[in-house]
Amino acid sequence: MNLIELMVSNVLGSIILVGITQSGYQLYQSIERHLVRATLHNEALQAIQMMGQAIQTASLPKGATFQLMAKDSSSMSSSQTGQFQVRKGSASLDGSDAFYTNHADESVGYQAFFIQYQGHHEQREGVLYLQTKNKKGHLQNDALIGHVQSMQIQTGIKRGQSIEWHEPYELNERASKSRPHWKQVKALKLRIKLHKNRHGLEIEKIFALRHS
Repeated sequence: MNLIELMVSNVLGSIILVGITQSGYQLYQSIERHLVRATLHNEALQAIQMMGQAIQTASLPKGATFQLMAKDSSSMSSSQTGQFQVRKGSASLDGSDAFYTNHADESVGYQAFFIQYQGHHEQREGVLYLQTKNKKGHLQNDALIGHVQSMQIQTGIKRGQSIEWHEPYELNERASKSRPHWKQVKALKLRIKLHKNRHGLEIEKIFALRHS
């Protein structure tokens, strides 16, 4: 093999090696993307089903009437049951909603869900929290899932044969002719956005209210 043939062979070998390396890297990225999205989907689905169960079983202490309260751009107070803290700017996590329910069964009782930042700087991320009361009646917050960008809630009002969707702030807590009342709500739509390692995912689910 002369010098020219040797050079050509080296160049061809380098091209083949680069192609194999690029293909391997692309395959690795594809597998990583699939695994991340699968993990995010499973975590989000478990969390959204937990929230849906709280919504569908919610009731007043007497167990007679459905009760759910929700606010946009907010989280829950750490000191007072059922009190919202409005978060503005970047702290609101893309205007995320927070909501709470009550249940006649004391073993279930009060449940609230909200998004809040955790960590610092590059490690900072949105976390979905569940707020409940412990045996002593004190509030406690438990982290459910991380990598959350936002959580939005829409309320469904039945208009004829269709459902008309409203933001929580558009509803009134008291009887009013200008805005729908919470008692008119027939369904809730939950939407969670997640992001991890440059990979994003959005999951949405509608829950019909059993008490409406």
